[in-house]
Amino acid sequence: SKGFEVTIGYNDYEGDFKWAANLNFGTSKSEAKSLGGTVTELLGGDFEGESITRITEGQTLYHYYGLVMDGIYQNQAEVNAVFTANPSQTTVTPGDIRYKDLNNDGNITNADKTIIGDALPDFTYGLNLDASYKNWDFNMFFTGLQGRDLINTNIYDLEGMSRLFNSGVNVMDRWTPTNPSNSIPKAGGAPQNTSISTRYLEDGSFTRLKNLSIGYTLPSEVFGQNYFSKCRIYISGQNLFTITDYSGLDPEIGNSNGFQSGIDRGAFPQPKTC
Repeated sequence: SKGFEVTIGYNDYEGDFKWAANLNFGTSKSEAKSLGGTVTELLGGDFEGESITRITEGQTLYHYYGLVMDGIYQNQAEVNAVFTANPSQTTVTPGDIRYKDLNNDGNITNADKTIIGDALPDFTYGLNLDASYKNWDFNMFFTGLQGRDLINTNIYDLEGMSRLFNSGVNVMDRWTPTNPSNSIPKAGGAPQNTSISTRYLEDGSFTRLKNLSIGYTLPSEVFGQNYFSKCRIYISGQNLFTITDYSGLDPEIGNSNGFQSGIDRGAFPQPKTC
């Protein structure tokens, strides 16, 4: 692994109005150099009988490994055009997910899996702002990261339609002969519809206002030093807003390490408090 971290800060202590700003920025890249010569890959991040993350020589640690979704089969002719090796053996029919046949063998198997995403961000950052004026004080802290992919397994639970349990409202727009969706397959389709693929892959980049506080320290003569040495009244909030394109509950909940990196398994999101 290699990368760099930098912190830049400024503090102004003159006059009644004082302020400070501190910015941190970090990058990290990793590559598996050797697996010891006994295996060619290490798999992990198991979900519904499949592995999600992988380590192999020459590639980024804990990258996502799966099929590449290529829309949904709209008619039988499209199915036949992909399954040329054994067209009568496949359970796939119109309305099922179409995956890319990367090895061009006329079938869709595990041999068509490839690297589909990276669990590690391109860079992380944080910005802390402090200010005070006489007895007033103010703090604002932002944090975020960019260039990280997440695997949203909630899509399996809410849009998989492989079992009889509650689904998300998106399945109301699933594929039917009269509604040719190209993103959500038909209900009760082929088993491969729930295979780990780019269907679950989303951009996990975000910027979040992690903390905000405003306070006022009462002058000591208000109560007298015999009772209070200091009394501060304040309001504060955490996780007040998040800027992200991620459709899951929280882009930060996939921050576990190792083979679990970036896998959102539906954990409870960090609450907004004030």
